[in-house]
Amino acid sequence: MAAPNELHGAPLSNPDTPLYAAFYQNVVKYPDVVALVSTQQASTHYETQSPSVSSSEGKNDCLRWTYQELDQAIQRLVVGLKGRGLKAGDPLVMFMPNIAEYVIATWAAYQIGCTYVPINPKGLLNVRDIRHMMQTVMKGCQSDFLGVIAGSSDMCARIEELTTGLNCERILVEGEVDGWTPFEDLMQIAAPQSEANLCRDHYSELSDQTLFFTSGTTSLPKGCMMPSSYGYAAALRWRESNVPMLPGDRVLFTLPNNHGFGWLCIIAPFLNAATVVLPGPSFIPEATIKAIHEEQVSHAGLVPTMIHALGSMPLPSEKLSSLVRIVLGGSPPTEEVIRVCLESLGSSGVENLYGMTEGILVSSGVVSQSSEMIKGRDVSIGTPLPGMTVRVYAKDSKVAPGTGEAGEMHFSGPSLINGYVGSADENFYNDADGRSWFRTGDKAFIGSDNRLYLIGRYKDTIIRGGENIEPSAIEAVLGQIPEINVLQPQVIRAPDHVAGEVPVLVVNREVDSNTANVLKETVLAQMGNLYVPAEVIPIQALGQETYPKTMAGKVQKTELESLVRTYWERQQAQERTDSNGDHSINGSSLGSHVMRSLCTAIEKKKGQQIDLSMRMIELGIDSIMSIAILSYVKKETRVSLPSSLFFTQATIGAVCQQISAVSEPEGFLRFTPVIEEKPSNLCFSVLLQGTPRPGVPSLFLAPPGSGNAFVYRMLPKFANDRAVYSFGSPFLMTKSESSWTIEETATIYANTIRNIDPQGPYILCGWSMGTATAYETAYQLHEQGKQVLGIIMLDLALPRPPPKIAEATVELFEMMGVFPPIRRQGQPDVEIPAFRKKHRVAAYYAKMKYVPRPFDISGNATRPRIFVIWAGHGDHDRMGAMVLDAMEVLKKEGPDTKMKTSGDWLQVPRESFDAGGWDEMVGPDHVEWGIVEDADHDTLIESEELVSVASLSLHLTFCLNLAALLNIHRWFLPRA
Repeated sequence: MAAPNELHGAPLSNPDTPLYAAFYQNVVKYPDVVALVSTQQASTHYETQSPSVSSSEGKNDCLRWTYQELDQAIQRLVVGLKGRGLKAGDPLVMFMPNIAEYVIATWAAYQIGCTYVPINPKGLLNVRDIRHMMQTVMKGCQSDFLGVIAGSSDMCARIEELTTGLNCERILVEGEVDGWTPFEDLMQIAAPQSEANLCRDHYSELSDQTLFFTSGTTSLPKGCMMPSSYGYAAALRWRESNVPMLPGDRVLFTLPNNHGFGWLCIIAPFLNAATVVLPGPSFIPEATIKAIHEEQVSHAGLVPTMIHALGSMPLPSEKLSSLVRIVLGGSPPTEEVIRVCLESLGSSGVENLYGMTEGILVSSGVVSQSSEMIKGRDVSIGTPLPGMTVRVYAKDSKVAPGTGEAGEMHFSGPSLINGYVGSADENFYNDADGRSWFRTGDKAFIGSDNRLYLIGRYKDTIIRGGENIEPSAIEAVLGQIPEINVLQPQVIRAPDHVAGEVPVLVVNREVDSNTANVLKETVLAQMGNLYVPAEVIPIQALGQETYPKTMAGKVQKTELESLVRTYWERQQAQERTDSNGDHSINGSSLGSHVMRSLCTAIEKKKGQQIDLSMRMIELGIDSIMSIAILSYVKKETRVSLPSSLFFTQATIGAVCQQISAVSEPEGFLRFTPVIEEKPSNLCFSVLLQGTPRPGVPSLFLAPPGSGNAFVYRMLPKFANDRAVYSFGSPFLMTKSESSWTIEETATIYANTIRNIDPQGPYILCGWSMGTATAYETAYQLHEQGKQVLGIIMLDLALPRPPPKIAEATVELFEMMGVFPPIRRQGQPDVEIPAFRKKHRVAAYYAKMKYVPRPFDISGNATRPRIFVIWAGHGDHDRMGAMVLDAMEVLKKEGPDTKMKTSGDWLQVPRESFDAGGWDEMVGPDHVEWGIVEDADHDTLIESEELVSVASLSLHLTFCLNLAALLNIHRWFLPRA
């Protein structure tokens, strides 16, 4: 049985059979099945018209060759190429569009035993890459002879320049150029029967040589000698799937023919004796739609940009209903792309095919709705193709991650290349069992459904203040909106002296400030503040008219990142220059200058204009952003402002007025932001993740004792894209900060929940002291007639007020290690602000005084389910006892002691678990509990396993079969 971090494809038989051998078996078995339709080429092409096909099927008058006729054309070219000196082992390099000559030349190369090398004709403009590729071809083939086929005469001059000095046969399909052999001339020599038989007698002695090049998004293209099993695996998967590809099925081919995805979409259909339909030399939406409709195409390989182009075109009344499989490749699909496939185009099925030129193939299989492929923001790439194996390891290790946790994808199988041509790479390695493996660099996890989910690429990950941001996740959110998708948004990292790195968004055209704000607000609404790009930059501002692209047409992110870095550093340098001017401002103008600088910094970082009537806390500025803003103000004005500024309940206008009134530098030494008498009836809330949807209850998070709404920002993503809101304490930075109660806070939380979602039902969650507030909020909502489906309690038992509450202070909590510093990867730690420490002490008293009220459990009264999730280490319910221990140390050592009490109570393995007393509030039948064994109280909300357990809790909230719990590891019933 496979390990939890490993997935296997079905067996693959005879993966080393030469491709032409399999093709010729279909020629013998299905001689009269149509093999090739080229809608833009004449039926009399090379005088191989098939009257039986053209007349009997009532099809358009165009090139239609049966398998027998296609093979006859192949044999003619084989004889012609051999007559020009081409032999087994020689490379045949093709710069060709999607025409019949490309198909003929492909199979002729395999029959002769040439090394088949298709290269994108558009790449001829990139001299550096093409020269490197030609050198790699000659090095890899170790041949003294080279064949080149050009599709049109405009390519000839550049190809001649690149092949100067080589022993080369140059062949031209369209046009006439001195020194080039017309393709048509090679087709004039009829293949003698004996010659054809001689070729076939020896194909078993040949070994296919297929040389592709990586896209070169991060470096020069690398040469990959592709095993034929790459094609056999796809052919078998499509032939044996729930939507089988059968002999005679029409298969569209309009992809570039020079990379792995395109090669699969033409080779695999021929291996399955299907009919390949070429709608034209290159992708034209109108011609593609016409070909699909008139030829009744059932299978088509397309990339998302093609899907959007087809979706914007007028379609026949019955749409493209003949399509049963659209294979998507090139980039991860979004819900919008899948919707266009299924609804706009009319296909009955979509398949996501993930592959790498190194030989990796994973497929989702055909699905009929997006929910079968996309879970939240995670896109399933399914399972490995036949013969292939995938493992997920923790980054830079051979250790399996925890269940459901992300790691780096490793791949093995007969399709894996044997390293790059002419260069070694440490990502290829042999395991202890002797099998070859490849570290892909892709970040993925294996879901509970035993399917692989792709998250992003490790080298693309942006680390903002120690938190990981996946550019692909932001791009996927923006890609779901057609009017944004046309901007081809690209998320790139930029250096930041505070956060380390921040995301910026590059778009393909100039946009006004309103559009830039829409882009940022879209990310904010669907992903949260952490993911909002620091700036929206048109590609033109980087000195380019279009995105730098590889020869495969992919955006070259390393080049784009280099352009962004240059632009960003130039902008930062200009800001430093501007801020190094004369800032010796005297008198009343100092405060106004600081106020203007603060507003400018906020608008720059938030990317939106300031509304002075908004409360300062509603700006949603977290600790990383506050450091950046205050650093900007200090550089420009030489004035230091406190971070508490951003968490006051006062309006921005009131704070600006307060700052403007300061006339001397000394006034800022003791500056404290204006504090409101009491909170408003609504608290600050932030949508951390997910998308609010009618009928899908949102999850509302009550903060712990710090009162910080952003403390849950590290919570891993829920797979179903459920909306998750987090609250900030309404008493933070008010004059009531030290004397509030759980009941008062819960009233404001309940008001806020009803303001966000007036109808409900609701699910609540709290961590640490927040469990008490979440419970009380649920109780009050229930008393108001609202339905609360469930409450998730994170690592705290039912509060039980002690006879006497031990006195606590900030100093006492610091002795106990309650205030660890804010850690930032690659940056100095930051101390927790004093106002948060003060709020934490107040939370201690509020929790100690709280007396929970039980729900009515008589008869059939509705009451929520409670799900308690414990950390396996530490026992935070001992807080009261630890306060007493700290007081004893303080009494013994004196007020100036530097001693700390032991912090073991926060981390030692916990010995026993139960319902934590919550069963007294809702009845034992309404409480379940589980454990995240490797977490302690403070690391619990960063655990990937927490989301697995919490997701189970949410699942149970909808009254699913509780007996399923008995099979869940580390999940227990209190009454067992």
